[in-house]
Amino acid sequence: MQPVATTKGKLTQLRYELPQRVHEAAIYPVKAPNGSTILLYAHDTGISIIWRGGRPLKNPGPAPKQAQKPQKVNGASNDAIMIIDSDEDEPAPAQSMPQAEFEDEEEELDPDQPYPSIVQQIRLSFNTSVLHIAVPGVPTASALRAADTIPAIFGKKLIFTATCADATIRIVTLPLSPPPHSAKAKPLSAKSQYGEEVVKFHGHQSIARGVSMTWTSRGEPSAENESDDDMDVDGEGTAGRTPGRARRKQQGRSHSRPATAPGFDILVATHSAELGGLFKIWRFELTETSVNGAHPIAPYKSVTLRKPASSIAFNTAQYPKRRHSQLLITDLTGTARVYDAFAATSRKRSASGQAERGAFVTMFKSSFEGVKSSSLTPPILATRKAIVDAAWASDGRHILALLADGEWGVWDCDRSGPSSPTDPAAFSLRGFVGSSERESSSSGPSSPKRGSRSSLAPMTPNTRRRKEDDLFHGSSSGSAVPIRGGVSVASSSSPNGTACEDSVVIWYGSEVYRIADLTKFWTRNASAGRGQSLPGPGLTQIHDLPLLGEAITSIQQFDTTTAASRMAIGRDVLIAAEHRLIISASTNQSVERDLFAATPAEEEDSRRADQALLTRGELDLGGMGRLLEGMESSGSGLKSLTMGNARRVLFASSAA
Repeated sequence: MQPVATTKGKLTQLRYELPQRVHEAAIYPVKAPNGSTILLYAHDTGISIIWRGGRPLKNPGPAPKQAQKPQKVNGASNDAIMIIDSDEDEPAPAQSMPQAEFEDEEEELDPDQPYPSIVQQIRLSFNTSVLHIAVPGVPTASALRAADTIPAIFGKKLIFTATCADATIRIVTLPLSPPPHSAKAKPLSAKSQYGEEVVKFHGHQSIARGVSMTWTSRGEPSAENESDDDMDVDGEGTAGRTPGRARRKQQGRSHSRPATAPGFDILVATHSAELGGLFKIWRFELTETSVNGAHPIAPYKSVTLRKPASSIAFNTAQYPKRRHSQLLITDLTGTARVYDAFAATSRKRSASGQAERGAFVTMFKSSFEGVKSSSLTPPILATRKAIVDAAWASDGRHILALLADGEWGVWDCDRSGPSSPTDPAAFSLRGFVGSSERESSSSGPSSPKRGSRSSLAPMTPNTRRRKEDDLFHGSSSGSAVPIRGGVSVASSSSPNGTACEDSVVIWYGSEVYRIADLTKFWTRNASAGRGQSLPGPGLTQIHDLPLLGEAITSIQQFDTTTAASRMAIGRDVLIAAEHRLIISASTNQSVERDLFAATPAEEEDSRRADQALLTRGELDLGGMGRLLEGMESSGSGLKSLTMGNARRVLFASSAA
C-alpha cells in the first residue's frame, strides 16, 4: 500500500487510493507494542485495520526442508498398520494465534520519502457495509494516573464498535499487535481470522445513524459518593441556571471516585430515526481479554427524542471524573442536549435506597437564521440554524458546534472560559468558515456581519449576477439541506495535568480549517473585545488537499509530541474521502549539519573575495563556478556580475 506523495513547502500530502467506498475512518488512541499507529476505516464489506510506522515485521525465513521419504524396494514390504483402540476421542487443542516478530529498531525514513510505511494491513469481512465506527478514549498511565485505574484489556486488545447497514451493532476486540504475514494465508478458525472476537446484536429496528463509546467503573453509579446538590437535573434540560450554582454543581461532578472498583464496563451509545428519534445506551462487562456480551442483550438506557439526532458523543473526560458519563446529543433543529446516564432523576429514593438513573442535565440552542427585511416571514416563525456536528473540548467542559451555514461556536458549559456571555445558552466564542458564507445573507440580529466593508461596495459582474438570480429566482437564505461538515478536537494535557491544549479541525464542504490552540485563540478574542491585542495564529485553512472532486466523510487528528507542541507544529490530519485516505503531515525535520560545511559568514567572505578577484580579472575557473552556483541558489542571475553598475551595449549603425 504505497501512497501518492506531494510536497509543498513544509506540508506533505499522502494519498492512499482504496478499492472500496470509505464511510468513516478513525485513529486508535493506543499504539501497538511495536510502536505502530493503528488506523481503522469502514467500507462496503467490513472494517480494515492498518498498522503504520513503528518497528517493521521481520521477513519470514525459508521454509524448512522436509525429509525425503525412503524409497520402496521390490519384494520388501515394511508397511505396518497400527490400530489404536480408544473409547474416548480427545478434542484437538485450541489453535493459538501465531506471534509476529519485529525488527530491533524502527525503520529509518528515506529523506526523499520522509513518512512512515505501512507495516501490516488486514480486512475484517462482515458481508455488509459498515457505516460508522467508534473507539474509546484511553488515558496514558503516568505519575498522576496509576495503571490499575485503567482497564487492563486496553494494553492487550484493540476495541471498537461498528454500526452496519443490516441494522446490526458489532463490538470487536482484536489483538493490539499486528499479525504476521502467515496469519493472512490461513484463518485461525472458522469464526476468527486473526483472533478477533465479535459481539453482534440488533440494537434498532432501523439503521443506526451514529455511535459513541466510553468506559466506566462497574460500581457506577456510586450512591455513597453523590450528594443531592450534585444532581442538576431537568427533564427538559434547561439552560437558564445561575452561573454560581452551575459552577458549584459542575465542580461537584468532578469529584474523583476511589480506585477500589471491582472492575470496568464499556458504554456504547447509538441513535436512529425510529419513533421520531431514539438513542440507546448499552453496557457490557470488560474482562482482561474480552468483552462479555452474553445474550440476550438489552439496552441499559433507551430514551425517545422529539427529533432525530444528528450526532452523539460521550464526554471526553475519563473516569473517575463525574462528567465522564455525559452524552452530548444534537439535532438539526438547533438543539444540543446533555444526557447523564448516571444522574438521579429525583431526590427521592425508593425503599431499596436506589434512585432512578438517567436524565437530561442541560440544553443549548443555536442562533436563529437571518431573516431579510423584504421577507414576508414573521419573526415568530423564524427557525434556528441546524447543528451539523458538535464535539467536546477542554476535557469535557466546553462544547464546540458547527452550524449549517458555516457558523461555529463554543458553549461554555461550566462558565470557566476566558469570556462568558450573559445568556448561558449563547456562544461564548463564535466565527465562520466556508467561502460560501461571504456570499450568503445572514444579516439578522443574531448573526454578526461577516464582511468588513459597508453595503456601498463597488458592483462587480459577479455581484450583479447574484442580484439578478435573487430578483428572478428568489432568495435562498434558508438552509433546508445543510452542507456536510464536521468537527474534530484532539486534546493534550500538560505534564502536571492542569492545562489542556485543544487542537481543532473544522471541515465544511470541501474546505478544512485548523485552530492550533483553542484556549489561546479564545483568550485573544476575549482580549480584542476588551480593546487589547495579543499576537498569535488564528483560524487557518489547509490548502491543496488532493480530494479530486470527492466529498469528505470524516477527519481525525494524529497524536503529537511535547516537543512538536512546544514548537507550534500542527498535528497530522487523517482525511477520509469516498475512495481514498489522505494524510496531511508536517515535514519540519531537523536536518543534521555537516561538520565540514562552511558557515553563512564564511560563505559571505568567500563570495566577496571572488567578486574582488573578478573585478581585477584574476578569478579562476573554480571561483567562477562558485559564483555561478551562488547566483543560481539566490536567484540573482548574471546581474550581479556587473557589480551593481548597469552597462549599456551599443551597436554600430549598419549605414556606417
